[in-house]
Amino acid sequence: MNQLKPLLPRLLAPLCAVLLLVAAFFPYPKEKNRLRVVPGVWPAGEAVLVARDLDALPRKHFHVIEIPWASAVVRAFANGAADAAVVTMDNVIRMRESGQKLKVLMALSQSAGADALLAREGIQSLADLKGKRVAVERGAGTYLLINALESVGLTQADTEPVPMFQSEMDQALQNGQVDAAVVAEPWLTKLSHSGVRSLYDSTQLKVPITYVLVASERACTESREELVSLLKVQAELAGKIGGGTPIPGMEEVARRERVDAKDLATCLGRLRPLQKTESAEVLKQLPQMSQQMVEQLLRNDVIRTRPATDGWINLSFFEEAFR
Repeated sequence: MNQLKPLLPRLLAPLCAVLLLVAAFFPYPKEKNRLRVVPGVWPAGEAVLVARDLDALPRKHFHVIEIPWASAVVRAFANGAADAAVVTMDNVIRMRESGQKLKVLMALSQSAGADALLAREGIQSLADLKGKRVAVERGAGTYLLINALESVGLTQADTEPVPMFQSEMDQALQNGQVDAAVVAEPWLTKLSHSGVRSLYDSTQLKVPITYVLVASERACTESREELVSLLKVQAELAGKIGGGTPIPGMEEVARRERVDAKDLATCLGRLRPLQKTESAEVLKQLPQMSQQMVEQLLRNDVIRTRPATDGWINLSFFEEAFR
């Protein structure tokens, strides 16, 4: 035994070298990161939030993050804090213009009256908005506003846009801080009880407000299985929620949206979920829809340059999920 002791120091170095080589060729498997999803707290994102609540998107693989503001959802995606998000097509255009690497994977729903331009008493028509203060949140709100104004020959320059979160608009209208506001659900239904007048809504748009699911290029490469699962679960639950099918978790939806059951039904009724065949058709139409929106956003100085026209839609995830 004593004779072996001098050998130990000499054997230790080669043994460590062998172990390091083994570790290099057979590395310990790294745990895969969860897919971070920001659907936004609005009716169009509720299918994903309900899926999380029901554990249809297991927490082991998905991290669904509640963010209440559309602008904050876009910012989280841009900063790399989210891998997938539910956004409107006008925001997709802005995100692409800013150089964000994203892919549209699925068309989810379209606004069918879920966005409107509301005005205080005394303003009877869109023409009356000339020189008036209009509250608007960047995103679909700006898109609806420029369409409403163009319909009567006005532009944003003829009004005084006031950047504001949706939750602030009710009080701003009531106290006269603004004369009108571009409001989306669920705040639209809440404000309808306040005696305001609707001057224009999303049913009058030539190119509808369309909600889509986007994912980062990195997520498309590293989290394909999770994204395909997300598309399947989203479609299943959106169909049930939009169709009025009683499912567990609707009380939580009403709490999140801060409305009662009756107003929740009104909110959901103004959003048209796209069935799988409709979604597939809209995905094919998105390039043309996008081009029409791009020209309008350029004309109104909402964007400065045209985003690249190709490479931003990936149909393979949709095809794999619903083949």
